[in-house]
Amino acid sequence: MNDHATKDRESQDREIRMTLLAEPATVGLVREIVRYTLESWHYSRPVIEDSTLVMSEIVTNAVAAAPAHQIRIGIAVHEECPLLECWDPSPVLPSPCDASEDAEAGRGLMIIRAYAKEAGGLRPRRWCTS
Repeated sequence: MNDHATKDRESQDREIRMTLLAEPATVGLVREIVRYTLESWHYSRPVIEDSTLVMSEIVTNAVAAAPAHQIRIGIAVHEECPLLECWDPSPVLPSPCDASEDAEAGRGLMIIRAYAKEAGGLRPRRWCTS
């Protein structure tokens, strides 16, 4: 399911909201959506790359928490900063785990926290370009 909603990209209230199916292929799709959206909003390459990485980690957590259910993503601008959001129906919040140095998983929340101005609950991602 995909219910794409946008606001005028020239306005201060730029935002995109989508409902997607929580499956592994969605992670790659969301990376492309973030990249395209922030490029069209004229963010710098480093902000776009960081946003893509962080949203990928957030959506990966949602897919793992609620496979085959609907998840919602949001990309917006708040006070000139990208605001990235993802919601899934799981009542359990993701929690950090002790990943070994050679582990292929388990570092997502560390990555999100390293880049985020705010992380957790209702506002998993926000940072400024300046």
